[in-house]
Amino acid sequence: MAEPWRLFDSISRAWEFTVTEDHLKLLRHAWVDWDQGKGYGAPGINPKKPYGNSYVERDIAEILEAPGSDWEWEDGERADIPTREAQERFTQLHAETAIALQIVLATGEFRPGRYSRTKHWSIDWKREESGQ
Repeated sequence: MAEPWRLFDSISRAWEFTVTEDHLKLLRHAWVDWDQGKGYGAPGINPKKPYGNSYVERDIAEILEAPGSDWEWEDGERADIPTREAQERFTQLHAETAIALQIVLATGEFRPGRYSRTKHWSIDWKREESGQ
């Protein structure tokens, strides 16, 4: 399974991005705290427990109300473990929330849709009205 930071690194230079309802649901559940870091400090999403617990993929599955097919089953009972395939999808979605957060902060809106920016390093995201 890919590391979330590697996934983010591969998508962070995108000129276009589609914010989905799933991204917004995850951001609404993000645990924001103060990250002192090595400098002045700033608000940030808790890196160990971004959605409240340390089992990130399970948190995502619960937040998104994942269907039964996304869960492991034992003796006819749903286990508390997402399938490997679901975990991979949820990890990708988690990495994408960084771009989605950048977009909602830049636009001041929690709206799904297609967004674009003028340069790969810019934060001047604009919603494409045709992408409603």
